[in-house]
Amino acid sequence: MTGKRLCIFLGGGTLKGISKPGSIVWSRIYVENEKLHCDLGTGKVVELPEEETNRRWKGTTPEWPIMHALLDGVDRDQLMAKHQANHIHVVYADDALKACRIKAAALRELGIAVNFCGIG
Repeated sequence: MTGKRLCIFLGGGTLKGISKPGSIVWSRIYVENEKLHCDLGTGKVVELPEEETNRRWKGTTPEWPIMHALLDGVDRDQLMAKHQANHIHVVYADDALKACRIKAAALRELGIAVNFCGIG
């Protein structure tokens, strides 16, 4: 096998951690009616006592990271009622509302329909 290399790919990986407190922009992109859409909003990550974090981890997958987030204007049931993606993308921003609007403009330029959730 001169000049060729054999590549072997082994499994995936995970990390465990707790997200730091701060203001965030969250989004999730999904396909609806054969078109890309994005739900987009703001919120904040909060710190909870260690006992509560451990209780929540035991109810999910303790090997995965955890984020305790409060979304602006959207509660858990509202978010899950339109559950179109199993993961969200989160970025920290000092001015979350401004960053959210900038992200929405960029997504629209890419042809993605934007739905603001919980914000004006």
